[in-house]
Amino acid sequence: MKRLCFISLVVLSCFAGLAQREEIGQAVTFHDSTWYDRGFDFYIGGGMFWGGKSTALYYNGSRFNECGLDYLFDNEYRVREIQEVIVRLYPHISMSDRIGYSEANLNMNPHYNLSASVGLGVRYKIRNNWAIALSYSFSRLTVTTKTLLTYTSVSGNNYKAPELTLSGKENRSMIDLSASYLFSGVHKVVKPFVELGAQFNYVRVKKFDAVLLDEHNNPQLTLTLLDPYGGENYVPGVPMQTYDVIYGGPGFGFSFATGLKLVVNKFVSIDPTFYGCFSQLHIHPYGERGMSFNYGVMLRVVMNDFFFQNR
Repeated sequence: MKRLCFISLVVLSCFAGLAQREEIGQAVTFHDSTWYDRGFDFYIGGGMFWGGKSTALYYNGSRFNECGLDYLFDNEYRVREIQEVIVRLYPHISMSDRIGYSEANLNMNPHYNLSASVGLGVRYKIRNNWAIALSYSFSRLTVTTKTLLTYTSVSGNNYKAPELTLSGKENRSMIDLSASYLFSGVHKVVKPFVELGAQFNYVRVKKFDAVLLDEHNNPQLTLTLLDPYGGENYVPGVPMQTYDVIYGGPGFGFSFATGLKLVVNKFVSIDPTFYGCFSQLHIHPYGERGMSFNYGVMLRVVMNDFFFQNR
């Protein structure tokens, strides 16, 4: 209880000191709000990010993609590994049956799972209500799809097809250079804002696996669809050179954001923000190079340079 009282007194004294600085600032330094004086704002934030469906097709296993199931099923050794596990999981299938996949069974409407995002940025106020902002955000996106494999049984017993799970993971970084405008006259505390800018992005595919699961969803076999051998065919038991092959790369786009600046005091605001972008990413399902729409929500904690000057 004594510790709680001490903490409460410290917090109250901090707010009292901050209020005193604001009164002095109103008389000497500040005009009216967090926005009217020229200078820098710094923010850090976190939220959720949704990737566009069009690029999620990169992870459905099609032979027309950069990475597809052909990488496994065109290799007799990989096919044998897959078949050995399938025979163990599906007793009605034997090693004499032919295992494969069909484009018709692939998921043509995959989507990214909901992803967390973090961001930071700096904004320079060039005149009343107008500013230029530079921001960075990072998200790790995942995709999970399923497909039924095909098999031709010598016994004619084709009542249950084996299921294969495809799991992808990518890191996505975005840098935005934008112009900001604050509607400062709407309310003293709640002030809408908009941002419009250009985006530079970088995508790195970290994982793309084909996984055979048992009835309890425990992985029994996991094989990568990202070629670590630089185009050489995999041969078990033979030493093979591996490479750090990069799937993905740089791209560009256009971004926008809108939100509310909730003014706490002359030094700090909390900005709930909706973010959207039309992006050309360096992963191209089926050879497409169109723009994909991505969006997210973020809560920013913003501090202006007077906050640091008055510490």
